[in-house]
Amino acid sequence: MKIALVDDEQAELDYLLELLKNQLAFSDNTLKIDTFPSGTAFLDAWEPGSYDLLVLDIYMERTDGISVARKVRETDSNVCLVFCTSSNEFASESYEVCAHYYLRKPITQQGIAAMLERLNLAAYERERQLLLPDGQKVILHNIMYTEYFNHIVTIHNQKGAAIQTRISQKEMERLLCGYPYLCCCSRGIIVNFNTVQRYSADTFWLSSGQTVPISRRRSKEVIDAYSHFLFEKMRAEVNNHATLLPNC
Repeated sequence: MKIALVDDEQAELDYLLELLKNQLAFSDNTLKIDTFPSGTAFLDAWEPGSYDLLVLDIYMERTDGISVARKVRETDSNVCLVFCTSSNEFASESYEVCAHYYLRKPITQQGIAAMLERLNLAAYERERQLLLPDGQKVILHNIMYTEYFNHIVTIHNQKGAAIQTRISQKEMERLLCGYPYLCCCSRGIIVNFNTVQRYSADTFWLSSGQTVPISRRRSKEVIDAYSHFLFEKMRAEVNNHATLLPNC
């Protein structure tokens, strides 16, 4: 889950970040949160598809939240938009840019929890689609592994037929390897850690019964990344279970 927070009041930005981390840090092992001190700073760094959730303060100097949202919606119709505001003054503009939620100020932990429940980001994450340069779409969590040969990447899926697309391996790594569960484990091969059942120093065994190689040169780096993935996954599961236990 990739989230961007935009507010020109540093104290409020820091507080929003703290509340979101409190709510999400132990429930999403793919969490990445970036903060921006202005709408201009965000737009300078932003690319279509780079974030799943964008939380914008409406009242900002120079480039306000509505203007940022309009610019984003020109090329990105999928990102969840949330406005932080103390009034309903911009309600009509929020409909225009298909905002998903109003986070009312002063922001509270309960307000953050209600927002996340309404957005149902866990379900969104499971169904997240990647748009390939040729227009094809693939659900990220369905990927088992990808392999590159002769300028073609073949995406092997857990559900559905394999997908082929003409793209460089470098560009495919740029699209996929920003997600902590997707890793380039060998030259021309990207594996989804969610599909790995066991491993050795040079091989991943997948749930499908297939195997993919681990580069000898990158073996320590790849195994460390997989171990970190398993640890974060276990920590998330333990903390999720703890929230279900009754208070004594």
